[in-house]
Amino acid sequence: MKGTVLIVEDQPNFREGLKFMISQSRNWIVIGEAETGEEGWQKALELKPDLILMDIHMPVMNGIELAERIHSHGMDTLFIIITGYQDFQYAQSAIRYGAMDFLLKPCSDEDISGILGSASKKLQAKRKEQQTTREHLLRSILLKYQMNQELTSHFLRMFEGCRLWLVTITDYFPEGKNYGADDLYVLQYGIYNILQELALSEDANAKLLILKEDQFILSVSSDLETACWRENAELAVREYLGIAIETVPLGPTSDVDGLMSTYAAYNEQRVHAPTVPQIADRSSKRQAVEAVKNEIMSLIISGDLQALHDYFEKVGGQAGSFPLTDGKILVINHSLALNQISEVLGLFSHQSKPAEALLQMIDQIPGAMELKSWFKAACQDFETRLDRWKQQANPYVNSIQQAIDYIEEHYLDSDLSIKQVAENIHLNPSYLSTLFKKETGETFTGYVNKLKLQKAQVLLRNTDMKISEICQTVGFEDSTYFSSVFKKHFQISPSEFRQNH
Repeated sequence: MKGTVLIVEDQPNFREGLKFMISQSRNWIVIGEAETGEEGWQKALELKPDLILMDIHMPVMNGIELAERIHSHGMDTLFIIITGYQDFQYAQSAIRYGAMDFLLKPCSDEDISGILGSASKKLQAKRKEQQTTREHLLRSILLKYQMNQELTSHFLRMFEGCRLWLVTITDYFPEGKNYGADDLYVLQYGIYNILQELALSEDANAKLLILKEDQFILSVSSDLETACWRENAELAVREYLGIAIETVPLGPTSDVDGLMSTYAAYNEQRVHAPTVPQIADRSSKRQAVEAVKNEIMSLIISGDLQALHDYFEKVGGQAGSFPLTDGKILVINHSLALNQISEVLGLFSHQSKPAEALLQMIDQIPGAMELKSWFKAACQDFETRLDRWKQQANPYVNSIQQAIDYIEEHYLDSDLSIKQVAENIHLNPSYLSTLFKKETGETFTGYVNKLKLQKAQVLLRNTDMKISEICQTVGFEDSTYFSSVFKKHFQISPSEFRQNH
């Protein structure tokens, strides 16, 4: 899915050049243009672009004033400053208001291509984070894994102006298709991709989110014509996979209680929930994936993570003591169950593998002790991801994000301190200091310095400002200290960085 760009530039020739360059990009599409900052602001509100390219020097409202307005309204939009000015105050203001980078006039095709590439990486990372957050919020509310006012408020902000549709798989055993347990993930992956492709083909904003193994949520803007989409989705999934799905409107996201009530009522009236393919129970030591998943989920819901760890240790011990074939079947069932739970809770990992690859990997393990060691590592990875998920659901982690947001806005303040941040988010300074270190891996001072150094890199790469000026712009009072900290962090001096970039 291409990112959307708004160009705010008062020079027609340069604006046309930017449009042409962006049209050559595989990752971006221009959805609007404006000649003044005021017009750009109105277009930004109307079009909600992913990226804004804005000139500093424009009539009515200049680029810095536009950046300030975007910043003060909390708009989640990337923006790049276009300028021929190397001025100290302009650069300082642009950095303060969150400019991603600078595009200096005159600029080459390579300059534009490079900066669009950087912006594309940032956008993809942001989208991935937003997808995970949305799915976590949906599960927290609809599946009632965790509910509090803060999560509800976050949900309302993330899904503002949308309607939700529930997409349910009604049959995993279609006629003429001999699907088994090993095909489960492949089927889910296929259904997701079919629905996602259809959703993205609509002009309106539509996002498909995984709720659990047999249910997805389609989040759509209110102006989407859903009748045609529903028919095409059901037809495509049936045609390509032979599997039946049904779609049910849950309602507007502004009515959280209504969404929960409609979802609960739908599940209660379902007469035939889809039967998930199971592995045959060929010995007393071989547990069905569904039974294993229910056992693990009950431990997760209870909140007793030590009991969960003990359970994994017990299974690992059994896998190491059983005959190799029986041990592998035990590990396969548990690994498939962990993968399914990871899907339901959003515990995605680069180590997660499709069922087919997972089965091949376990099949190649040569002995019982190696099998036990492999399963232990897989469980440790799952426990780590589960702990991270629980922390994200913890209101205190949201406090850390509030602290980071405050630092981003005030890092140039000479009197910024952990006490000041703590007072702003209503936490004890000593507790915030400990929590900040635990969640970010850095001390408060280290985090602030790292942020300043990242801003300094942007100025070194894109302006002719003196290093002493950059030092002051990003909030360091002493240029010698600045250079020392910069070199310690990046293993290169500021002047060497500028020469290399």
